[in-house]
Amino acid sequence: MSSRALPPSGATHVMGVLNLTPDSFSDGGRFGGAARDERAPRPDAPLRAPGAAFRPDVARVLTEARRMVADGAALLDVGAVSTRPGAADVTPDEEWARLAPILAPLRAAVSVPLSLDTTSAAVLERALAVGVDLLNDVSALGADPRMAAVAAASGLPVVLMHRRGTPATMQHAPHYEDAPAEVWQELLAAIARADAAGISHERLLLDPGIGFGKRAEDNVALLAALPAFVAAAHAAGARTLLGCSRKAFLGALIARESDGAPVAEREHATTATTVLAALAGVDFIRVHDVRAASDALAVTAAVRAAEGSLLRA
Repeated sequence: MSSRALPPSGATHVMGVLNLTPDSFSDGGRFGGAARDERAPRPDAPLRAPGAAFRPDVARVLTEARRMVADGAALLDVGAVSTRPGAADVTPDEEWARLAPILAPLRAAVSVPLSLDTTSAAVLERALAVGVDLLNDVSALGADPRMAAVAAASGLPVVLMHRRGTPATMQHAPHYEDAPAEVWQELLAAIARADAAGISHERLLLDPGIGFGKRAEDNVALLAALPAFVAAAHAAGARTLLGCSRKAFLGALIARESDGAPVAEREHATTATTVLAALAGVDFIRVHDVRAASDALAVTAAVRAAEGSLLRA
């Protein structure tokens, strides 16, 4: 199935998050429906998940997807495995069983590109038959030995995100001497993996992996270094993506209590990171509240345009 092109460079675009999971930190279980014997869309063979598995409600997902697009999402990121700190592993069969009933109806319901958030080559292969337009691999092609080759053959753009460890281990005493420099060096290793597989730099989106194996101060340092990060990525021929939405470090920064602000109170802080991303020239921001991000981007763009007019006067 042919893929849909990502929006062009030159502006910051919103990627809306659709978590088809029971345990994601922000909205896990939001789209839950009754456990059913779902089957994969043809031409794939049916896959069954073991036990009383989580199954997303198709109607709820489609309603939210349409709302996100109406609110300004330029693409949607669909994932069926939580990557929050401490998250348990999910088998590829279970991951696909969550995605299978959703992807084809979602593809028909919205016209924007669909990003698949997975580290599994087997899941990507099945999804390609239905139609996805971007691979968002939070392991930067490092978790599955087959992923680089499958991604290369797919022709899709690929997000390479930085992380240290796995969701189960990544927040066990992470340490950096210079987080921006170390993250960039480790992303260069991921770019080398993509190079070896034959994935051109023009297909790459680099993500510094805010919150993935990092302390609050590391995340702040990475945000401060965003202009340099974007410049380095663009010089390498790649675009950029940033995901800060509702993450724990924001709760720590705005805490009014010792244990940090809860997820539901982190949206204003998320909007601040959206503005920082836009000012730095980040290409895509991954958020849960699309309208808040779109509004912030519209105001930022208007101010930047007026600033340019003044400088040209």
